[in-house]
Amino acid sequence: MNGLTIEKGVLLLRELKKKDWLSMLGLSESMIPKALILRGTRNLKSQYENYRSYFTDVINIKSPNNLLEDVFVGKLEGVSVAYASVYGAPMAADIVHVFGVLGTSFVLQTGCCGALAANIHPGDLFIATEAYRGEGASAYYNQEASIVKASLKANALPLIQAVRDVTVHSGRIYTTSALFMEGKEQIEDWFNKGCAAVDMETAATFAVANYFRMDSAAILYVFDNPRNETDIIMSDNEKDTRRDIANRRMVELTFEIVKSYFSTKK
Repeated sequence: MNGLTIEKGVLLLRELKKKDWLSMLGLSESMIPKALILRGTRNLKSQYENYRSYFTDVINIKSPNNLLEDVFVGKLEGVSVAYASVYGAPMAADIVHVFGVLGTSFVLQTGCCGALAANIHPGDLFIATEAYRGEGASAYYNQEASIVKASLKANALPLIQAVRDVTVHSGRIYTTSALFMEGKEQIEDWFNKGCAAVDMETAATFAVANYFRMDSAAILYVFDNPRNETDIIMSDNEKDTRRDIANRRMVELTFEIVKSYFSTKK
């Protein structure tokens, strides 16, 4: 069904090689991006347009049968970077897989998360150093370990430590595939597994990145903390203001992390 028809028959998606994806996506080898930025979001198209405005020489990526949407490749101060809006682990895994086959060397997961640790509040930033696999997509790339790690810390942390207007935390994140099935029992279980936050993409991104030997990192802003009763005293306006500030700082740091990563490679 979803495959590339060739002379000898049907080539399944898992069997597609670099040359196949380049042909399907309409890219030349010189256009392969060095980095991939993922934004976990329900607002796929609006975030796509927002990020597009930061880049030059933007090429909208199209693929047969609409396998990939809301993806572009552009230049970030001379560095070729791909961006994709994704929602959930399967979408994140698909995008990282394609660019992993192409040879992109670095993937950065961004978006929002829920906090689980008591000291993390709406509007803080969270650096996921590792992720607990609570979704299904990552199992196809790593069936052995329940926890998958980011490969990058040193390159990102100096920039993060310089942040003064937003509180920054780091640690383990739990990745779930069923947002609306979160309950007190599940949240407590995730916290007891050593997770300080929860999202819907990071474990899959790390697992696929590790499979393709890509460097990986994740920076997320905190939307809420369902375990922290003290956050209830915050007004909605206060939470929204903190979230807006954190989201802007996350986007700024996203680009700085990518540029810093490649400056250290020179």
